Amino acid sequence: MRASHLHFKVVHEGYRTLVTHIFVQGDALLGSDAVFGVKESLVRRFDQQPTGTPAPDGRRLDGTWSKVRFDIVLAPDSP
Repeated sequence: MRASHLHFKVVHEGYRTLVTHIFVQGDALLGSDAVFGVKESLVRRFDQQPTGTPAPDGRRLDGTWSKVRFDIVLAPDSP
């Protein structure tokens, strides 16, 4: 069993490809994740948004949704 998480693969020419994931703060399985990939720096608070709150792109969604902040910085390729 895995703690709730999202995977990311970020690619940009001239930079190293990054594959990572983030975990949901408060998930009951954080302390026993089967893959042992949970690091405190990868645990994030997901803030639930009430029904009717516009999404970041301006759309109105039917129901609640969550938002999270996770800044990604890519390392340049080696010369």
